[in-house]
Amino acid sequence: MISVKEIRVLKGILSVPVNSTLIDIACWIYQKTGDLIITSGYRPRDMGVHGQNPLRGMDIRSHVYTDPKRLCELINDRWKYDPARPEMVCAMVHGFHVHIHLQVHPRTRLRGDK
Repeated sequence: MISVKEIRVLKGILSVPVNSTLIDIACWIYQKTGDLIITSGYRPRDMGVHGQNPLRGMDIRSHVYTDPKRLCELINDRWKYDPARPEMVCAMVHGFHVHIHLQVHPRTRLRGDK
């Protein structure tokens, strides 16, 4: 199932363009697992990826997955966040209210793509 936590999150996501690679990652997660619950997207005054236009950051509920850390590993094995910053990743489990944080950069690519 695909769902959005609340109307505020849906309005935020629909209010700006979304980076196509972020869309690809979200679709890949859904195709792999059958579940995607978006808990945060565009946040207008956010200085990080959640505040970018086009949107480059999204949070999804983690407890719907059997092994959220493994899901993040699979995502990070498939996509490279930014070749110039190999320490950065596209997916991580974090936060006070634990969730999966997805982030992309304009240079994010499938591994093996140039």
